[in-house]
Amino acid sequence: MPVFKRYMRSPRLKAKHVMSTPPVTIEVGRSIAEAARLMAERGVGSLIVVDKQGLVKGILTERDIINSLASGKACAEGKVEDIMSRNPIVASPDDDLEIIIEKMRDMNIRHIPVIDEDGRPLGMISVRDIIDLGVSALKLFVE
Repeated sequence: MPVFKRYMRSPRLKAKHVMSTPPVTIEVGRSIAEAARLMAERGVGSLIVVDKQGLVKGILTERDIINSLASGKACAEGKVEDIMSRNPIVASPDDDLEIIIEKMRDMNIRHIPVIDEDGRPLGMISVRDIIDLGVSALKLFVE
């Protein structure tokens, strides 16, 4: 078994060890333009969409924004809930990273919100987080 694969299957690696925190969120009712500005300011490719109680309602990605504007489905003044992905695939903090990576690959998704038992966001796992982990693991084994 390749060293990296063995490392990724380590029982130590859970969502909570890899997720980016704090999660970047936006409330339902905000505009697509506000979402784009927030993504640019925070340097992220997705936002977790929450309601007024802080519960996850969806996820909004750069792709969602680009596709909706390019297709004419929405305008910059439109609301995030009009173009967000509802009922996103989510993870809990103790989910195995290997399972999360397989979900991301199999479902062709690049971001997975990590939520608590009440449905509030704790963090986000992105493809970038996994790449960063892989680079760190490779450095450990090369040294």
